[in-house]
Amino acid sequence: MSVVTVTTTTVVVATTTLEIAAALGALGTCILISALIAKELSSSYEDPEPLIKGRLEFLIGCLNLLISSMLVIFALIVALKVEEVL
Repeated sequence: MSVVTVTTTTVVVATTTLEIAAALGALGTCILISALIAKELSSSYEDPEPLIKGRLEFLIGCLNLLISSMLVIFALIVALKVEEVL
């Protein structure tokens, strides 16, 4: 195997990995924005029926868990982008 082939393969793999990472970062950001919107809409809805109120509280709790996880991922993405610039 020649040096050119190994170098070309390494560059292609590295480029593909960066593209996948960028796509996953964009997807994660979209999920975070969607979860924040869903939480805001569900927390503003008021219904006197206890069953619906309980389900909404459960949904808000699940969304809080999702949002906190996605915020950690978003912070890592931002930190890596800042590190790339510096």
